[in-house]
Amino acid sequence: MIKGIDISKYQKQIEWGKVSGINFALIRIGMGNDIKQVDPYFKTNVEQALAHGISVGGYYFGYATSVEDAQKEADICNQLLQPYKGKLLYPIAYDYEYNSVDYFKRIKGRAPTNTEIDSFATAFLDRLKSYGWFVNLYTNLDFIRSGKFKTAITKYDIWLADYSGTPDYPCYIQQTGSTGTISGISGNVDIDVSFRDYPTMIKAKGYNGYLMQPQTAVKIDTTMDVTKSAGEFYTFKTNCNQQPTVTVGTNNVVALQHCRRELDADYWHLCFIGKSGSAAGIYTAAPGEIPTKRFVAKIKEGV
Repeated sequence: MIKGIDISKYQKQIEWGKVSGINFALIRIGMGNDIKQVDPYFKTNVEQALAHGISVGGYYFGYATSVEDAQKEADICNQLLQPYKGKLLYPIAYDYEYNSVDYFKRIKGRAPTNTEIDSFATAFLDRLKSYGWFVNLYTNLDFIRSGKFKTAITKYDIWLADYSGTPDYPCYIQQTGSTGTISGISGNVDIDVSFRDYPTMIKAKGYNGYLMQPQTAVKIDTTMDVTKSAGEFYTFKTNCNQQPTVTVGTNNVVALQHCRRELDADYWHLCFIGKSGSAAGIYTAAPGEIPTKRFVAKIKEGV
């Protein structure tokens, strides 16, 4: 399991340099069919989380009252995400829940049907996926058991709000509670766990603005970028029937050393030697292959 959080304007100003113990953050992008309803902390939260080595995904709160509305919400969401193509390693979720239903009642004078709710979620997710984003659906057991997302839950990954322990419905991300305490964040925060290696999958399949990675004969145990302070070390393992070539894309950031080979496994040692904030790509290649970028080694900022 990979630990993360989800956040919005309600957490106010986060001291990202003090945040620890999490690997990813799902950040609210905005809501409704007006771009002016962007979450006021969206830009800051995304950029600061990324700057401090935390993987990022997002969610958009839906107030759609028609399929056309939901598609417009997706268009706005896509517009807000444009500066972050090739930078986000977790899904973008659609969040249509109780407040969304209450809004529909105020506008339409009646409650939306399950079929309508399902059509709104599916329309948003289909549209945003067409722009190249990896999408999922945020929901809860009440909405699932009452049949509100019959189509959407068969087409897309589920991010499930379920505070009972292990998830009571199959999901790839579970929101496990709303009263978490994280350093650098004032007050309570939602805690999440991911059961899927989204960073590797999103990169490999070319979602979220990443170029689809070519197939390689080299397997590697490190699938996420690695951030360390200058002077620290990191060891990773490759698997290939012949010893691969491992190279560093930028000089004077990390020193690379081959430690040993055991059967088809090779162990490699990185010493972080660069300046604060510097970064270098780590590339592998089997004999005869073109080098493929596998992860980025970063020097922690401010140290």
